[in-house]
Amino acid sequence: MSDVGFPVSESESACLTRADSCLVCGSASRKERFVQRGYPVFQCLECGLEYVSPTPSAQELAEFYDRNYAVSLELYASAHARNAARIAELERWQSRRGRLLEVGAAYGHSLSIARDRGWDVVGVELSPGAASYAREHFDLEVFCCDLTDAPLAAGSVDAVMMWHVLEHARDPRGQLRRVAEVLKRGGVLGIRVPNIDSFGARVAGQWWPWMCPPAHLWFFSRVTLPRLLGECGFEVLEVRTQRGDGNNIYQYALMWAGNALNELRWRVRPRAQRSAAQARASAPFDAAAAAPIVHAAEIPADPPAAAGMRAAPSGLLQRWLSFLRRAQPVTNALARRTRLVVEPFERRGWGDELVVYARRMA
Repeated sequence: MSDVGFPVSESESACLTRADSCLVCGSASRKERFVQRGYPVFQCLECGLEYVSPTPSAQELAEFYDRNYAVSLELYASAHARNAARIAELERWQSRRGRLLEVGAAYGHSLSIARDRGWDVVGVELSPGAASYAREHFDLEVFCCDLTDAPLAAGSVDAVMMWHVLEHARDPRGQLRRVAEVLKRGGVLGIRVPNIDSFGARVAGQWWPWMCPPAHLWFFSRVTLPRLLGECGFEVLEVRTQRGDGNNIYQYALMWAGNALNELRWRVRPRAQRSAAQARASAPFDAAAAAPIVHAAEIPADPPAAAGMRAAPSGLLQRWLSFLRRAQPVTNALARRTRLVVEPFERRGWGDELVVYARRMA
């Protein structure tokens, strides 16, 4: 399902249980950036890819999604205009209406729109409930399985959509190779993932809303994703960034200010208090006790941002989060008023969403 696609197929390589070398360049040279919700996040010192290591097992991910991952049918259904715009954008690169595959088809809303535009559509979706809804409500052909297990013949589709799926995959390289296999020569792939080089990711750090392991395991940039695509048999056609549906730059600026103040407070704390706070921050993620992560296919929902408060006392943290929530409507309004000024920066690397189109090479 779009921005869900939790890849827990047992057919994936067992060697994925630990990602000691970089998925993109193979380098073992890396540094740990931080531990988020009990999951260490590393950065490759060669190409810059950021990733969770060790990669959670298929069983661990299955348990996480069963307990802590909710998908809103209402929000999917409300995104008709956005979904139609995305399909129209894909058609800039593949104007002939052939067979279109959506990896992470969710409830079928995007595929239904594509069919109305003249495409012969098929989908792959891991959620049994969502796949069943797509089949029963829209009369769509949606396979409830991992892409690697879907009964799709080699060279059988003309275009593929992967909207916010790849960052969830235990084996992104395997997913892309399978896409290259089912695409016809010259077929087009459209991908959307969070942009780890965005303004928000830089200033919010581990509190960036999309830094949410184990839901997201890989954090790509304008450099790393095109490189991976090239190694999987694709010619990159377009790379850009955009705001997506996350926070605006003004909200992120507030997070940065909060983080700077908190770092100052952190430095003047007694060493014993710092050690205790670090231990709490690095504690393993308790999936059973955590509140559900609600994903809505990147539909604007102004995700809460717990930025700038590294292991802060609960009272101070709650006051800070309350302030950020009150500030959100103000920063949203400011972002709308200055859209024409800010948008060029978001398209040149500041935006939270990375958009890439590629063509399968002959």
